[in-house]
Amino acid sequence: MYHFVALLWNAEDPLARDAAAQLHRKLRHSAHPWACEFSAEGMSVFALSPCDPGLRCYVLPGDAGVVLGRLFTADPAGARFAQVERIDGDATREIIRTGGMHLIRNMWGGYVALLRDGEGHCAYAIRDCSGKIPCYHTRFRDVTILFADVSDLAPLELPAFTVNWQYLAAFIHSSQLQVRACAFKELTEVLAGERVEVRGGLVRQATLWDPRDITRRGWIDDYEDALAQLRESAQSCIDAWAEVYDPILHSLSGGFDSAVILGLLSHSPARPDVTCLNQFAAAAYDDERRYARLAAQHGGVRLLEIPMAATADRFDSRLLSGPRTPKPTLAGLFRQLEAGLINDTAARTGARTLWTGQGGDHIFLQTTDPASAGDYRATRGLRPGLIAAVRDAAHLSRQPYWLVLKSALQTERRFAARRGGGLARAGWLVDPAALPDDTDAYVSHPWAAAAPDVPRGKRLQIRFLAEVVNRHRPIPRLERAPQHHPLLSQPLMEVCLRIPTYLLVRGGRERGLARDAFADRVPAEILHRRDKGSIVSHTTEMLRQSEGYVRELLLEGTLAGAGLIVRGDLEPHIVHGQPFREEHLPPLLACIAAEAWVRTCGRSVASAAA
Repeated sequence: MYHFVALLWNAEDPLARDAAAQLHRKLRHSAHPWACEFSAEGMSVFALSPCDPGLRCYVLPGDAGVVLGRLFTADPAGARFAQVERIDGDATREIIRTGGMHLIRNMWGGYVALLRDGEGHCAYAIRDCSGKIPCYHTRFRDVTILFADVSDLAPLELPAFTVNWQYLAAFIHSSQLQVRACAFKELTEVLAGERVEVRGGLVRQATLWDPRDITRRGWIDDYEDALAQLRESAQSCIDAWAEVYDPILHSLSGGFDSAVILGLLSHSPARPDVTCLNQFAAAAYDDERRYARLAAQHGGVRLLEIPMAATADRFDSRLLSGPRTPKPTLAGLFRQLEAGLINDTAARTGARTLWTGQGGDHIFLQTTDPASAGDYRATRGLRPGLIAAVRDAAHLSRQPYWLVLKSALQTERRFAARRGGGLARAGWLVDPAALPDDTDAYVSHPWAAAAPDVPRGKRLQIRFLAEVVNRHRPIPRLERAPQHHPLLSQPLMEVCLRIPTYLLVRGGRERGLARDAFADRVPAEILHRRDKGSIVSHTTEMLRQSEGYVRELLLEGTLAGAGLIVRGDLEPHIVHGQPFREEHLPPLLACIAAEAWVRTCGRSVASAAA
């Protein structure tokens, strides 16, 4: 987590200047040790010294701003990615001239850039496409305030925020939504890959790094070439991050993606000290320890095994003791319960970050959707290879060959009509009247906008990617070893976006290309397994162990009082003991997360709004 507060204003507006000066003084006199990393007409940036060893501050020359985070650049002499030590004047001028696009195209890492164009009388805030560092903004008296942690705004003494009930309803309805709106009406999230432009009194937010544009650069359409580029890019990204983090605590689930990371780390020239952590489920069919042990032995590292139930055995009042956040998350529910365990384990190993395999399903393509056959027809036409693509898609989706072929030959218009279009059909638990009027549009990420020139399967992968790069939200001041997701590195994501889906699932296997690319990095038993670990049974048991608490939390809670949830949908399950179905879990967990959020983050305004 990089704690920062940036003030952006129109330097020619005396009222904005006065408001910015007042906010500047309040931060200067705050009880926290805020360092003023940058100050010039129209922009001030304050930051706390980051605890994450992978983060630092880059000050741009010529009063052009700062970049907070970690930057790498491609080494012209080879494929290796080198750490950026400083950004020189020539690079800075290009970054400002292109509104940040030069930074996006020539450097990568995990960062938020705060840029000032003195000649153009505007400023920019850019969040990189990995989403490593959170970034939100709000407006106060003609000053745009950007920040990572909402609690850091306390010294500014801003007016109280108001609860966004429509957002909370949409979150319960579609728990994986990743949109700019927040659970406070006054806050807006800068999504991964986006830029906020402040020019005069206008604030505009738009996509800067667009995965649809990456696919338009041209396909890596030869299998051997795709294999080599995927392998080389993944190893180079892991090598770059391994030079920054040492020692490393790595979450080794027993699945393919975390095993790939460990295999790549074991071949990294940095040779970091790695300790692996496996949190195993009580149910024998969900216990992944056998695979985690194989991966740890293959990588020659120590493995710590801890039962999930050691910390996250039930939902209880710990959910109400977390810090204030701009929006609730499902992942945050579990991370809050296990934070103490992760902190203690990291302290014992000396690690200051927890690596995960998050993102592998999305970039390597873990899906049973048969759209890859249609992608072949769209990009290569009616060539003999279409038969193999149909065969792979049919095997993957377990659908008849003729049905997959028919779908592959359909035009975009006929396909859309067959699918029916609408995403948002109010379902279990949430009251339809509480949802936004156009829920489809509300829950859609900007990358989901119409792009008929991008094949259907690739659009599906981009939708997966939009969810995962915006999922990472550290829990401020609670996590002493925040998560790091090295697979969500820009060069690796871009390589995977340029590889057609029919190559990614070659042989009718989910993540088929990745299995071939990392065959010598992963134990054969993990490489060839077709099942995938799940925490469904563990989560269901947690709910059963917490029935009394969940019953009080939800049936007597603020959301029920505000009319967001349908009590009649809940009562059979948490009062009368009727079993949950798997599709019930996301909205139910979202409801728990939203209720906990309202009670901890929105309590000052919740009752009035209700």
